[in-house]
Amino acid sequence: MSGADLSLADLIGADLRDADLSGADLTGALFLTQPQLNAARGDAATRLSDGFARPAHWSR
Repeated sequence: MSGADLSLADLIGADLRDADLSGADLTGALFLTQPQLNAARGDAATRLSDGFARPAHWSR
């Protein structure tokens, strides 16, 4: 899912373990949770909505 536009995507119950979200746009994603982000991989270019913390293990 690297580089994907997931803005406004419904992610309820989505298993994002080891999903590559590098450069993806998650702003406004519906039902996204912090634990889902924590289980995924991302980078500094991954866009998040306000209120979410960028996981420490994501590449900078």
